[in-house]
Amino acid sequence: MSLHVIVGAGATGSATARLLADAGEQVRLVTRRGGGPVHERIERVAADATDPARLIGLVTGVVALFNCAMPPYDRWPEEFPPLANALLATAEHTGADYIMLGYGAVDGPVTEDLPMAPTSVKGRVRAQIWHDAHAACAAGRVRVTEVRANDFLGAGAYSPFTLTVGAPVLAGLPVAYPGDLDAPHSWSYTGDTARTLIAASRHEGSWGRAWHVPATSDAPVRELAARLAEAAGAPPHSWAA
Repeated sequence: MSLHVIVGAGATGSATARLLADAGEQVRLVTRRGGGPVHERIERVAADATDPARLIGLVTGVVALFNCAMPPYDRWPEEFPPLANALLATAEHTGADYIMLGYGAVDGPVTEDLPMAPTSVKGRVRAQIWHDAHAACAAGRVRVTEVRANDFLGAGAYSPFTLTVGAPVLAGLPVAYPGDLDAPHSWSYTGDTARTLIAASRHEGSWGRAWHVPATSDAPVRELAARLAEAAGAPPHSWAA
């Protein structure tokens, strides 16, 4: 039985914690308020993950450190680098394997040989975080990998679909979506993402590169909304102009 530390108790962090705990592993789940799923093998700890000294104390002696945390989208440039730097420094100091949860968005099919070519401020922040971690891995200071997902689906997940489409569809209300309703789109179920994080943490070939979560679906938004309504027995909905 090994001890794993997961930072962040969002939909994916919580799913990862539950999967590990159900498999008999011990999990220390770190969040600002000490939240997360209740399980006999999950220890919930309230801590500031941007504090390396506090984090090192929580991670020393563990097998793996999972970063499933992220600041609010509008505060990424200011708050993400300090968080990422503290986690990377902690992994280097303690020797824990470091597994990062990443997110990717491109215009076209996503393949693992695509270059890092961010076109937004937030994208450049994420690219720099991976660049720093990869450099530390290449220098032999830490074993690190990144698991990259796309827009999330699943209970408690936050994505344009869950925030703007899911609730109105279930309520039978008009739906508005900021994008092409009929364009194929990759979706990542939080459970699949959690399984990929765990698989990457256990494979010797993982370190020093990024891995993609297998797409749960590539259905367009209109089709996905119709599937959701049918599965839930929801009343008919319409699309707002």
